[in-house]
Amino acid sequence: MIEICPNLFVGDQDDYEQNVKYQSGWRVVHACKEPYHRQLLGYKTRGAPKDHPEYLLVTRGKRLYLNLVDVEDPAYVAKEIMDNALSFIDEALKGGDKVLVHCIQGESR
Repeated sequence: MIEICPNLFVGDQDDYEQNVKYQSGWRVVHACKEPYHRQLLGYKTRGAPKDHPEYLLVTRGKRLYLNLVDVEDPAYVAKEIMDNALSFIDEALKGGDKVLVHCIQGESR
């Protein structure tokens, strides 16, 4: 886990599971479809149903779950995902929370 600016960290799934999951004072951006977005919505197919109201993102308490996969071209990342993630992070930092943005391996976010 790397602190990229005061109270804003990037990391991987293990950083979340081992260091942040049960700690207070943290907000988390799960910037990966697997496993968190899939588990939360409960879909079994390759992707979430496109007509689901939480297809792109889900907020539950101090967690933001993104339906985000690795793509070569950022044009394939929905603007709504990025706008909501930035707002979530901004609100958290202004409120005094630490923020972890993580993907599975901690390399692409």
